Amino acid sequence: MPVASDDLFFSLLADAACRRLLQALATGPADGAALAGAVGLDEADTAQRLTRLADAGLVRPVPRRKGWYAAQAEGLQRLHRLTAALQPAALAPIETTDGLDEQALRWAQQWPDHNADNYLIGRRLLRLSAHIETALKEAAASQQLQSAELLLLDALVTAGPPYTATPTQLQKSLLMTQSGTTKCVQRLEQAGLVARGADPTDGRGVRVRLLPQARKLLRNIMAKEQYGTDWVASSQLPPERRRLLAQLLGELLTLADAEARRRSGKTTA
Repeated sequence: MPVASDDLFFSLLADAACRRLLQALATGPADGAALAGAVGLDEADTAQRLTRLADAGLVRPVPRRKGWYAAQAEGLQRLHRLTAALQPAALAPIETTDGLDEQALRWAQQWPDHNADNYLIGRRLLRLSAHIETALKEAAASQQLQSAELLLLDALVTAGPPYTATPTQLQKSLLMTQSGTTKCVQRLEQAGLVARGADPTDGRGVRVRLLPQARKLLRNIMAKEQYGTDWVASSQLPPERRRLLAQLLGELLTLADAEARRRSGKTTA
């Protein structure tokens, strides 16, 4: 198939109905009748625009499903690059080199009824989690700590003045077991980084307090950029994109937490 010209891409974008069709297909494959209803066109006009989008390589017919269409990853990637070139430098995306776009395209060919973006998000988060885990271990090891101990110190810092928390609060923040939290506190106490004392609001309770030496230790890590590749890499993003990424990850985590609770309820019901 001949490569579509840039002018054709932009002419299709100028057509509001074509844009709505691309947005509708972003959620996954659909048949022509459903698409017509989604974009407010009759089926003949929808079919005409789908043909134009297919000729441009932006959508494709779904094999063995007559009348069904799916977004075409390669065409959308090219369109993305064209529109990105028009954005201010601070907002222009960095071209990905992880090879996962091509992998997602092959995945979508095997599972045309499913959205390849879900696959991309999962695979990229897995790779990022490997970077983050390695970075955390390196940062902790630079101060003769374990990863969980460094995270516990961070939890106390983010608790704010006077930098104290109960073991239960730390356990929830770190998603650790009670015994694991207790062992971390004990090791940090032996290292002179935290201290345990009575909880003034609960005579039977205990509060863990961050000591000045721990703040010095954390300051050393920050000064040497020892939080690792994930921290340094995110710092290289333009502020607008970094803020957007933080927001999107927060939204995804909120949805994932809710889904985990739902599935846990199903399991225990």
